[in-house]
Amino acid sequence: MSLHGFQSILFRLIAEPEFRDGIRAQKPFPPRVELSTREMRRLRAIADDRGLDINRTLHKGFRLGKLRALLPMTCQLLGGRRLSRELSRFWLERPPSSFSFLPEALDFCEFLKRRRLRMRYLHDVLAFERALLRLEAAGADGHPEAVAFEHDPAPVLAALAAGGRPRHVPRQRVDAVATRGQDGHIQWRMAPH
Repeated sequence: MSLHGFQSILFRLIAEPEFRDGIRAQKPFPPRVELSTREMRRLRAIADDRGLDINRTLHKGFRLGKLRALLPMTCQLLGGRRLSRELSRFWLERPPSSFSFLPEALDFCEFLKRRRLRMRYLHDVLAFERALLRLEAAGADGHPEAVAFEHDPAPVLAALAAGGRPRHVPRQRVDAVATRGQDGHIQWRMAPH
């Protein structure tokens, strides 16, 4: 077996609890991975090692840190308990595939959008941060990103940026377009309805 193959199985033991539990229960390793008897014994011993839980905790903290850094307002709006529930669902549906921050944050945005959670301001905040991430991912070649806010974005975003939560912001349709200026900064044009 190659070092890369061994490391990929080791990573799955850390990142995927169901996979680890299967290896602990003596289920077979994936057929496409060739392992020697010695390597299988080593990986099963690692799966049984209590230290693996520490690695899992560190790994989850790393993933959470990525999302908190790139989606701070979405995380703030969701709050600790709801964020924890949604991340658990998201991580079950989407095991990690990369150490790259942007794809996972964009995937989490799409996940939350598909969930259609009934939470005031979430649509606006998610659309706003998703637009920023898409412009960031595209770099200088990015196309304008349109966002249709359902509430006046100024008080909603200001409350979240200050570490609070928006309260009693009336519904007001505001169309906005984000573009990357020649200086590299993102600029917004707002057009209230």
